[in-house]
Amino acid sequence: MKKTGILILLSCSIICGCSKEYIEMDAISSHSTTSADWYELDIDVIADEDDVSDKEACSREIIQHILDNDFHSIHFSFDVNGYPNNVSVDVFTSEKNAQKDKEAYSFEYVTEFNTENPDIQNNIKDNPEEFEIQYE
Repeated sequence: MKKTGILILLSCSIICGCSKEYIEMDAISSHSTTSADWYELDIDVIADEDDVSDKEACSREIIQHILDNDFHSIHFSFDVNGYPNNVSVDVFTSEKNAQKDKEAYSFEYVTEFNTENPDIQNNIKDNPEEFEIQYE
């Protein structure tokens, strides 16, 4: 009788654990624009939270995912254009909200354009200290 109870309890635990879907941060779309020595990346991201209470931490995590190029659904070709000089991100809490275009927040990861030497621009990998997050 004890074995049956343990098996039922174990089965319920497995079923309950599998029914709750874990949301993992992922990029769902991207668009890039290049011109001369400037590369802009625009992406939509589904956060791994139901409510994004710490925008700064979430934004930094998104930038790190871009640098690591480890989003599950999208991989960037940094070998072609290098790393972006500007990143714009719309953050959604769920795929359902993304479909409704109901964003949690938006931000840009920006740097100053080098007008003195336009051939040399900051990028998010080599010059992160020159970038700042600006919320829209």
